Amino acid sequence: MALDSTLAFLGSSVLGYAAANAPGFPRCNNETLSVPTVLGTENISIQAAPVTDFSTKSVAMAAWTKSEFHGLDFCNVTVQYTHPGYDDSVTVTLLLPQEDTWNGNFMGVGGGGWSATMGNLMTIPGVDAGYAVATTNAGIPINMLSSADWALLSPGNPDVGRLEIFASRALHEMTIIGKSVTEQYYAQAAAYAYWVGCSQGGRQGLMSAQRYPEDYNGIAALAPAVNWGQFFPVMHWAHQVMHELDYYPSPCEVKAFLTAAVEACDELDGIADGVISSDECTFNPFALVGQTFDCDGTDTAFTTNGAKVMKAAWEGPRSVDGDFQWYGYHPDADIQSKVASTTCSTPGKCTAAPFTLAEDWLKLWIAGDPTLDLSNLSRENYTTSAKAGIQRYDSIIGTRDADLTPFRDNGGKMITWHGLADELIPFPGSTDYHDRVRAIDETVDDYFRLFLAPGTAHCVPGKGHYPLDVVSELVDWVERGNAPSQLVAQDMTNVDSATGILAKGDPAERGRPLCVYPRAQKYLGGDPDLQSSFECVKE
Repeated sequence: MALDSTLAFLGSSVLGYAAANAPGFPRCNNETLSVPTVLGTENISIQAAPVTDFSTKSVAMAAWTKSEFHGLDFCNVTVQYTHPGYDDSVTVTLLLPQEDTWNGNFMGVGGGGWSATMGNLMTIPGVDAGYAVATTNAGIPINMLSSADWALLSPGNPDVGRLEIFASRALHEMTIIGKSVTEQYYAQAAAYAYWVGCSQGGRQGLMSAQRYPEDYNGIAALAPAVNWGQFFPVMHWAHQVMHELDYYPSPCEVKAFLTAAVEACDELDGIADGVISSDECTFNPFALVGQTFDCDGTDTAFTTNGAKVMKAAWEGPRSVDGDFQWYGYHPDADIQSKVASTTCSTPGKCTAAPFTLAEDWLKLWIAGDPTLDLSNLSRENYTTSAKAGIQRYDSIIGTRDADLTPFRDNGGKMITWHGLADELIPFPGSTDYHDRVRAIDETVDDYFRLFLAPGTAHCVPGKGHYPLDVVSELVDWVERGNAPSQLVAQDMTNVDSATGILAKGDPAERGRPLCVYPRAQKYLGGDPDLQSSFECVKE
């Protein structure tokens, strides 16, 4: 599902439940349940209400591939508290399945973009799977694409305190509250605690492993938004280059460059499937300059400036002196959709279509100026701004600490997958992090495994096969000691939305293996939708 469709779903379904007066919920009331006192907080209220026969349609997202849910009964618990002196109000929502459907475990679920929660998109699949599920809004508005409603105390004064609560504190507080209320409700503590999140939720999972290593036994931190200060400027980089060149390629031109890159590199892995699985793609966009492509029925020529924009997006930001700043996007990532998007009033008259997720970082958090015109930012100022973001905020929200030994020593296990075709967060940020963890502890695979997913977009299916059963793999590792040697990715057109499993074929045979990094899948020949047609090799 495209990001825009996901956002539309989120906006229509965040934590919206109708309470029911139903029997069979003896502990689902305000008198039975209480909120533990967490240091640095002050409780405001707790409300509990039964919800029966709840049904909703969702999307394939992060760890969940089932997208239709029916007949769910659960206790909806809403906790509100504040941090004295911060003038905030944080809401923690817990959804507690009936005792006969509870699997005995607790699950925290994360958010996306500038939002700490994704509401039903992440909570309902967990409840359907039998978990007691908790999520937090961290005391900020639920708006994935912008922090404008809370970023500034006043012009020039970013709300660093609230950013810290969003970045880390609210996660730990939610977990304490969630585990306590779960134990009260079921009259027994959860046997295991799991975290599931993608993007912001993936960053939240890694933050929990780094700062609160005793909170979760198992963490699925998918496409994680770590290296916050590094990748946010990347999201603006293509537009920065457009402004410097005073050239804004049409959406047609960007798409044509992307199509040509896929055509050139698709079969490097031996399969023509519209996906670039290899890191060996060295496609040169300048080779197309002067050639033509079809743009809405009109033959249009590739331009030198268009090639410069594409090369920049794929290589990643560079300073005035050409020094590496951070990684760019894989050649089959759909950068036209957000990070290199433009709009055209007439043919040849195009402008950049700003991406608010990145603009917020540069305008509000670094410059502290919501009126700042980023189209006038020089390369030197861009580089200085990117460095300033790292200096000011890396210790707060960078989530780059590579020392996971406390998490390891507590017995924690973590799985990360990252799509090669991620169009928002370049996947090398995850490999860079894993490499740094390995530099500290060469036994990293004993507790933290990374898998790269060819063709997978940002947290949602793309043109490639999509990872299934990540939570099951994590549970099997945590509870039975079976570390996943591979994840299995499936063709989503063959996945039943009502069950989240294959509609046709044996899941033990169908699909493609995603390999433990740094190993990668190699095509051996045969049916490209059979796991036996691939092996995992070290590149």
